[in-house]
Amino acid sequence: MDRCKNRNGKHLPVELNKYEKVTMHYLWMVALFLILSDGFACFVTAQAVFNRKLFISQVVLFLVLLFSIVLRVVIVGKTPYKPGFFYALMKTSDILLLLLLVTTTRYGFLFYFVILLPIISICISRGFAATLPYICFSYVAHIIILYGRLANHHDALKNVFFFQHQLWRLAFLTALYLFFTVGLRILGTYHDQFTQSEKDNRNLVDKLGRKYAQLEEARKEKQDQYDKLKEVNLQLEDTNKKLTSSIAEFFTLQQISQAISSIFDMNELLQFVNDVIIGVMGVSTSNIALYDIGGERLKVQVSNIVHKKDRAILTDNINTPYLKDAAEHGRTIINNSVNPDEFDFTRGRNVRSLLCVPLQVKGKSYGLVLIEHSIPEAFGEDNVRLLEIITQQISIAIDNTRLYEQLQEFANTDGLTQIYNRVFFQNRLQVELKRAQQQGYEVSVILFDIDNFKRFNDSYGHLFGDIVLKTLAQMLKDSIRQDDIVARFGGEEFIILLPHTGMDFAFEKAEELRNMIEKLTIRDKTISASVTVSMGVSTFPTLAQNETVLLTSADKALYKAKNSGKNCVRVANHNM
Repeated sequence: MDRCKNRNGKHLPVELNKYEKVTMHYLWMVALFLILSDGFACFVTAQAVFNRKLFISQVVLFLVLLFSIVLRVVIVGKTPYKPGFFYALMKTSDILLLLLLVTTTRYGFLFYFVILLPIISICISRGFAATLPYICFSYVAHIIILYGRLANHHDALKNVFFFQHQLWRLAFLTALYLFFTVGLRILGTYHDQFTQSEKDNRNLVDKLGRKYAQLEEARKEKQDQYDKLKEVNLQLEDTNKKLTSSIAEFFTLQQISQAISSIFDMNELLQFVNDVIIGVMGVSTSNIALYDIGGERLKVQVSNIVHKKDRAILTDNINTPYLKDAAEHGRTIINNSVNPDEFDFTRGRNVRSLLCVPLQVKGKSYGLVLIEHSIPEAFGEDNVRLLEIITQQISIAIDNTRLYEQLQEFANTDGLTQIYNRVFFQNRLQVELKRAQQQGYEVSVILFDIDNFKRFNDSYGHLFGDIVLKTLAQMLKDSIRQDDIVARFGGEEFIILLPHTGMDFAFEKAEELRNMIEKLTIRDKTISASVTVSMGVSTFPTLAQNETVLLTSADKALYKAKNSGKNCVRVANHNM
C-alpha cells in the first residue's frame, strides 16, 4: 500500500486522503440540506415568519464552508494530507462552521449528529485517541455558541418544557456528546483493525522476501537472462538522458516512464501510452498492435477508434504486407499523402496521413504503433523522432514484462524435475477448490511417492536417483490432461490435481499411471532399473470438505497403500 510520512518520519497510510475526500464531498451537501430543511420546516409549520438576517447568515456560513472545501480540494489534489497544524485547523473549522450552521436553524437540535462528520473521518483514519481533542473542542464550542448571541433564540428545543431551563439543555448536550464519544470509540476499532492488517501485510512481505532469497540460489542458471535485463535497463537510462533536448518531450516521456514503473497490467499500460500519444501529437487515431502468441499475426491491442465499422476495417487488414514488413524489419513508415486504394486498412476511414513505428528491442519485434490523421502533411521529422523514442520505451516495457513472466514461471517450477513445485500447487489448489465450490463440480488429487527410494538411492547413487525423478516427472507430464496439474510435493513425493474429476475416474487414472510406472525401465549408461509407487486418492467434496482435509486424507490413503504392501492405489474414506 502507498504511504506518506509525517514530520516525525512515521508512515501514514494514504487511506487518510480517501476518507478526507469523502468527507469534503458530503459536507457541502449536508450544509445545504440543513438550510433547506430549516426553511421548509418553517414554511410548513407556519410557526415563524421569514427571517432575512438569519437566512443571510446561513447562506454566508454555507459559502464559507463551500469555499473551504474547494480550497482543500485544490490543495489535496497536489499534496497528500499530513496530520499537523493545517490538518487541525481544517478539521476545527469544519466543526465550527457546522456548529454555527446547526445552531442557527430552528430545528437544529435534530441534526446535532452532522457535527460528527468531520470527526468520523479522523476516527477511521487516525484512531479514537486522535478524535478526543476535536470532541472536546466541539463540546466547548457548542456550549459557547448555544448560550451566546449567535445562537437561534427561537430554537424549537426550547418549546419542550423540561429543556426551557439552561441546566436541562446543558445536561442534554453533555449526554449527547457522551453518546457520540461512545459511538466513535466503537468506530475506532476499524482503525485498529486496519493498523493490524498493515502489520500483517508487512510481515507477509518480509516472508515473501525471505522465500525469494532462498530461490535466488536456484536462479543462477537464469544469469544470462538477468544480464540481458541489466542491458535493457542501461539502454533505458541512456534513452532518458537523450530526452533532455526538449522540455515537452521530456515531460511526455517522464509520464510514460512513471506508467511503466507503476502499471503492471500490460493492457492498462498500452492504453495509457496510447492516450499520451493522442494528446501530445494531436492525431485523429492512434493504434497499438502486438504479435499473437505464435508471433505470426498482428492483433490490434489498443485503439481509440470508436466507430465499429472503422475499427473492423483496421482489425481485418492490420496484417497487410505494408505494415507487417515494417514491424518485422524495424522500419519506420511515414506517408503524408495516403491513397486509400493502396492501403486496405485506410479505405473509407478518411485517413490522409499516417506514421507507423515498429516495437522492437534487441532485434526482436513485438508489434507496431500506427497513428493517423485526417489532414495531409500532418507528420514531420520531430513526430517521427518522438514516436520512435516512445515506442522504444514501450518495447523495453514489453520485453521486461516477458522476462518477468519467465522469472515467475521459474519461481513456480521445481529446479530438478521442471514440473510445478509445492507452493504453486497449493496456490492453484485453493483457486480450483473455490471455483469448484461455486460451480458445483468435483476435484480429485493423487498423492504418491516412490517405494523404497532411500534404499534405491543407496544402491544406485543419488545422481541416478535424480534421473529417476526427472524421468518420472516427464512421463507424468506426458500422461495427464491439459487442465491437470502435476507437481513435486517434496523429496520423492508427487501430487496430481484433477479438476472436474470424480473419485472413480481418479482411481482409474491412478491405476493407469501406477501400471505405466511399474513397466517403465530407466537407463543411464550401464545402470538399468525400474521403480514402483504407492498412491493415495481423495476427492472434494465427496470425501473432503476443504483443502486441508483433502490433502490429509490423500496422505493417509497413501500410507494405507504403503501398509498394504506398496505398489498399489488406495482411496480415502470419510473416516480418514
